[in-house]
Amino acid sequence: MNIGIIVCDRVDPILSAEFGEFADMIIETLSPHGDFNYQLFDAMEGVLPMTDHGCDGFIITGSTFDAYADIDWINQLAQWIVTCDEAQTPLIGICFGHQIIARALGAQVAKSNKGWGIGMSVNQVTGQHDWMQPRKEMINILVSHQDQVLQLPDSLTTIASSDFCPNYMLIKQDHILTIQGHPEFSTDFEYKLLERKRELVGEEAYQNARTSLELLPDSALIMQWFAQFFYRAVA
Repeated sequence: MNIGIIVCDRVDPILSAEFGEFADMIIETLSPHGDFNYQLFDAMEGVLPMTDHGCDGFIITGSTFDAYADIDWINQLAQWIVTCDEAQTPLIGICFGHQIIARALGAQVAKSNKGWGIGMSVNQVTGQHDWMQPRKEMINILVSHQDQVLQLPDSLTTIASSDFCPNYMLIKQDHILTIQGHPEFSTDFEYKLLERKRELVGEEAYQNARTSLELLPDSALIMQWFAQFFYRAVA
């Protein structure tokens, strides 16, 4: 299966030297769950797939940019998402990808008044689909975000949620899946990311995040779900 990765940012060079870029992390963590080939598209440079791209599905990466920013490449990406939706092209969004897909489909995305989500988030699975195997009622996923999807259009359904982030994981029919967290991150990466953001997030959020990282992430499970989603969508 051919997967296109829509690259929407660069990782902090201090961290990328050890952990690679977002696409590297996605490839490393998704590949154990299926027979995938990958093609990268740099959305920030306006490079988005044409209709003859040869990809079976796409993943939109995270980013430090705001999904609601009035920036040319972000607006172009939003329009491209609409085109994918109309064609029912299988599409997965991670963090910024989750938010920009939701924005493109009519959701409200903005900075949350709840502050930083960082460390490990715990969310209840509220919707079940046949590709969500093995099943799990609660999922622990690493996060780093301030923005959230606040209000949904009727076309999007929440399938995982918490009090902090009510619209944590979203689906549209059988072709669009999004998640606010980062299943491609390792706990080691998150620790080092947290250290670099300590002053930015504030001491209380930093300490809470450090404590939360004692939980084990369900990253491999979510990547398995991603793989099964893609195989189900193109069947």
